[in-house]
Amino acid sequence: MVAREKMLACTHVLHAFVPFKPADLFAKLAQSDYAQLPSDVYGDGGASDVVVERLKELFGTSGARFCIKGMIAQMAALRAAVERQGNNIVAIHRMTHFDIDEMEAVEILHPIQFRRLGTAYQPFTVDDLDKMGEVPGVVSVELPVRRAGYKLTPFEELVKISEWCRARGVHFHIDGARVFGVAEAYGKSCSEIMALCDSLYCSFYKELANIGGCGLLADEEFLAESDVWFTRHGGNVPFEFPQAITALIGLDEFLPRVGEFTAFAKALAVEFNKIDGVRTVPMVPETPNFQVHIEASKAALEAAFEKQIEADKVWLSGHTLPTIYDEVQAIEVAIGAGSMSLSVEEWAAYLSQSVGMARNEIEV
Repeated sequence: MVAREKMLACTHVLHAFVPFKPADLFAKLAQSDYAQLPSDVYGDGGASDVVVERLKELFGTSGARFCIKGMIAQMAALRAAVERQGNNIVAIHRMTHFDIDEMEAVEILHPIQFRRLGTAYQPFTVDDLDKMGEVPGVVSVELPVRRAGYKLTPFEELVKISEWCRARGVHFHIDGARVFGVAEAYGKSCSEIMALCDSLYCSFYKELANIGGCGLLADEEFLAESDVWFTRHGGNVPFEFPQAITALIGLDEFLPRVGEFTAFAKALAVEFNKIDGVRTVPMVPETPNFQVHIEASKAALEAAFEKQIEADKVWLSGHTLPTIYDEVQAIEVAIGAGSMSLSVEEWAAYLSQSVGMARNEIEV
């Protein structure tokens, strides 16, 4: 694995998430009109209030909450939901990041029992819910399922899941970390997606390039019930304005460009799929995110990436992920504004070079 700090020395970085110099961020914050607002105090007032109003407008909800950390917001939402339901069973996808990326925090910290549905590489469906043999208190759908290769539940299936939940009085939560790209993929508004569920989480540091922070959308009554869990998880920090201001900048600058990012991802995948032994998952990305599966050994591919970083100042990836095949490695691609510093053809040429070095086991 290549240290992420080496990204700072690179001229071109494919991934949307790039470390930055704090001084540059502070300068950008200071130049924003939002920096002229009063500071919030424990999330009340200032930019935090503006974020909340923007979220309510975008998603068409009576309630919204800004929080510094998505893990806090989602655990607060799930705990409030199971308590309201009087049923601690939560249906999730078996590759959900609740398990893989958060060290099983939900089940360890809360009296919640997950039921893991579907297959490893496809979203679960209403049929999977029917086969549970029990009715959960909550159904949570991750859009898209990152660890399943950014596979996205079709909108028609999402509607069916919503109807299934409502017919049985089940709380429907959408884990929408990348919901802005999902809305673009569906050709729907954020409010149309929100209309299908009872609560929804969105992230500001993915498509919108914030330094952190998220939103939890629901009606005011549910948010009031979740308040105690935000506090118990340490979500009430004295000041939220750095994350809140960058969230507003992201909404202004990057939300209108999500369609552009998706189009670039699709064009890039076309070029990557022309390289021998390389395949994108999905083959045609639905959002600005996708995986690239590469036939090469882990050690050789990571060494090739590192050599390219040092020689050309180009960052394709700093590490690989395992797949079901030992001889095939995966990398993740998340397209943002910085990804467009090169054309799709130029990125493909650099990937072809890295793959060639890895396969030929050139000394690196």
